[in-house]
Amino acid sequence: MEGKEAAPAQSAFADPISAGDVHALRLGCRRCLQPLGNVMPSRCPECGLALDPANPRSVCDLRGRRHRVEHMVAFTAGVAVAGLLAFGWWFGLMKFNQWMPMLNLIAPVVGLAVVPAVLCARFARVRSAIAYAIGSWSFVGWSLLAIAIDQLWQGVPISGLEIDIRGTLLVGAPVVALVIAIGLGIGGLLRVMLRPARPRA
Repeated sequence: MEGKEAAPAQSAFADPISAGDVHALRLGCRRCLQPLGNVMPSRCPECGLALDPANPRSVCDLRGRRHRVEHMVAFTAGVAVAGLLAFGWWFGLMKFNQWMPMLNLIAPVVGLAVVPAVLCARFARVRSAIAYAIGSWSFVGWSLLAIAIDQLWQGVPISGLEIDIRGTLLVGAPVVALVIAIGLGIGGLLRVMLRPARPRA
């Protein structure tokens, strides 16, 4: 019929995707991370890579990739903050705070628990808070490094360092892990309590 024109021919590799397919709308070129929208072209419009939704080497889930980057950033932040906390704890408290020894224990416990609790309560994704918490577990290693640097600074040879690595790992590591887990648990509880109530239908 003349009233209806033929639809333009599409590439043999083109794969129209409905707007309701949320996963498809997250797809991007694996080489240059160019978003592909709701229609899969035969080649990436940015770098020219041949695209095939069934081939994981040509396309990737952009949202999943972004989440992995966010988790890595949170993990790195946890490691960095744990390092600052460990060096501050040893050189700022353990060496000079003799008038209130209890503070030497309370300070790292609060520092390791509060931040994961706040992040878990406030972050849009709990996994980022968990990634930070895993990174902050490096407090144990940073503490051992701070003690070693302190002894080396005092002129102790490397062979004469007095560091109980085994005892620290057997006792300190589980304690740190427990404190961080408690912080995450408190944050999760606050997250549930602060979540706005959904209106009843």
